[in-house]
Amino acid sequence: MWQPRDRSTLVLSQQAPTLFGSVTACWARLRFLVTGALAGREQRGGAYNHAVAAPPVLGVQVRPVTAANYKAELDAIGSLLASYPFVAIDTEYPGTVHRPPPGRSAAQLAPPEQYALVKANVDELTVVQLGLTLCDEYGNIPVALDGGGRPLEVAWEVTFSDFDARRDRHAPESVEFLRSSGIDFDRSRARSVASAAFAAKLAAVLSSAREQRRGGELTWAAFSGAYDFAYLVKMLAGGRPLPGTWHAFATQARALLGGRLFDAKYMAEHCERVDLCGGLRRLAASLSVQRTNSPEPPPACLAGRKSHNACRIYTAMRRRILYRDGGASHQGLMDGLHH
Repeated sequence: MWQPRDRSTLVLSQQAPTLFGSVTACWARLRFLVTGALAGREQRGGAYNHAVAAPPVLGVQVRPVTAANYKAELDAIGSLLASYPFVAIDTEYPGTVHRPPPGRSAAQLAPPEQYALVKANVDELTVVQLGLTLCDEYGNIPVALDGGGRPLEVAWEVTFSDFDARRDRHAPESVEFLRSSGIDFDRSRARSVASAAFAAKLAAVLSSAREQRRGGELTWAAFSGAYDFAYLVKMLAGGRPLPGTWHAFATQARALLGGRLFDAKYMAEHCERVDLCGGLRRLAASLSVQRTNSPEPPPACLAGRKSHNACRIYTAMRRRILYRDGGASHQGLMDGLHH
């Protein structure tokens, strides 16, 4: 199985607020450890020498982001972007209420029609979750130690407070699926962060990261990402309707996100490997990027864990399959929107 070329180990306990006094202090400590780990390496002959050997990673720690901690968690993400400038995302949303015309499937629609369908749904519906996973050029994901001292790759999962099934349009079967996967909508309305507040803080973090990187771009990835990027752009644009065309959308997305967009599913389905097709889990299995050595059964796969899978699939596509140009020729091309 392919292994990342390089890895940082970050020491972060789930009991960190007790150890360091506050969540903010904990993440300040984490940032120090990241910086120190990176500073302690030398690059010689194209390979890194590690100051400290990294332990094997057992699985994924999905960090919940709520109204109580979203500022601290986003500050932590911002402090990591200089070293981990690749951002994979996933969203959960209440299904779709606008469908293709009778007698036609989504696959039969022309790209402008596909985008119009995405726009109609995203403009009208409310995002439920956002997952975020960071990695570096080599696919290394920040690693934390949990309360038991086990090293786990970190992903973030934001459940928003906006959606109310009693008020907002939705597809009932999609909402029921999210409930069965573990989302408590009543609890979310009470304790989760509003998408507008989260987006305002995220915009500030991205602006600061852009200044720290001296104009250097981030790279954003998703799996079958048209809806994922559309919901993220809608949030960052203050909830306004999406632009009328994909070209205008792509321009707005690049400006708001400060980087390039990639769709790992499109990359997989437009490469020379005919076996790289299907959904997220199937492709993760085909590329051998799923973590299988965790001692615990896998939990429900929602936005945080899906963003982690999308990150590892994108890295595998970029570094193993499309290594000649790193997938650059697929920039801005989305599954379903481009043929």
